[in-house]
Amino acid sequence: MKLSEENIIQELKQHHIEFIHFVDVSTLKKVQNRGFPSAILFGVKCSHGYLQRVSDHPDYVGDMIKRNYFDDDEHYTHEMEMYRISDLLAEFIENNGYSVYSLSEANQIATSNFDGVYGKTYLPLKTLAVSAGLGWIGKNNLLVNKEYGCCQTWGGVLTDVPLKTVLHPPSAVQCGNCRACLNVCQPKALKGQVWKAGISREEIIDVNKCTTCLKCMVLCPWTQAYMKKARSCE
Repeated sequence: MKLSEENIIQELKQHHIEFIHFVDVSTLKKVQNRGFPSAILFGVKCSHGYLQRVSDHPDYVGDMIKRNYFDDDEHYTHEMEMYRISDLLAEFIENNGYSVYSLSEANQIATSNFDGVYGKTYLPLKTLAVSAGLGWIGKNNLLVNKEYGCCQTWGGVLTDVPLKTVLHPPSAVQCGNCRACLNVCQPKALKGQVWKAGISREEIIDVNKCTTCLKCMVLCPWTQAYMKKARSCE
């Protein structure tokens, strides 16, 4: 079967995916694109109710850790679901005669797709999102989108399916002098560095200090604006 964008969209819509983008990755380094010309990036957003709960709770993640239960956390379940769908989409594409590489965590671990020095993936999904024109990397080291802030969760695959792809230059960082994420970062993991093409993760954040508390995600003014707009539409 010759696959088209529509075939892939239909397949992903069965899994309640909200956002689908076809991205040109041919200009990336081979260690990043693994020789594939295209990427399929897809995702969902967190509900504003969930974001409000995290925003209002002084130690939301800490409490989850204490009870050692994460399956009721929307962000976590979205992330696991995006990994699962990445593998399912890869299987669908492969079954139709094309080559594909899933960007799920399990597959990247199995294929050692990580920088051994820093233990990070060679191709973060937010890099694909930037290339798709969906936003910029904020001082919190997260993708910031004008409409949804930092609350989108992504999955993806690399493939040789002939697709109509896009490739956008990096969006201008629109964090300005805002320090909201730095001010709420209790372990001081964020360094206040403004993102630009080629900057390393380590210049923006000390991952060894980060507790993944989610505060820099939900208290970003762009996320708060999404929450306010979503409430007004209820």
